[in-house]
Formats: sequence, structure tokens, C-alpha cells
Amino acid sequence: MNVEQLEDYAPYVVILLMFLWQNNIFVRPEQLEKKHREILDDIKDKYVEINAYKEFQTHIYSKLDEIIEELRQR
Repeated sequence: MNVEQLEDYAPYVVILLMFLWQNNIFVRPEQLEKKHREILDDIKDKYVEINAYKEFQTHIYSKLDEIIEELRQR
């Protein structure tokens, strides 16, 4: 590739780069971090931690065991 070809294609390369930049084709690290925080906040609102779930599960199982035992005694 010589200089003349480079001069011929340079405007097209600049136009292509400006198009990519204006339309946010490439993601910046700040955008990734912002989206990561949004996802984590959504997860906190919609889901429960595994430890809390396991504690709830053992509590329910113990209550069910008590109910079953009470029903057997009748």
C-alpha cells in the first residue's frame, strides 16, 4: 500500500470511524461498569441470597416436621 492509496481511502476511514463513534458501536469501560451496577441492583431487588433461602428452607422443613408429628399424634 503506497501513500497515494492511503490518501484515497483516508476520508472513508475517517467517515467510518466517526460513524462508529457517534453510534456507540464500541462499549467503553464506564458504560460496562454502569450496566454491571444496574444488573446487580436488579438482582438484589428480585432475588434472595442463597444463605437466606437455605435458612428459610430449614425453618419451613422444621415447621412441617412439627405439623406432621402433631397430625400423627391425633
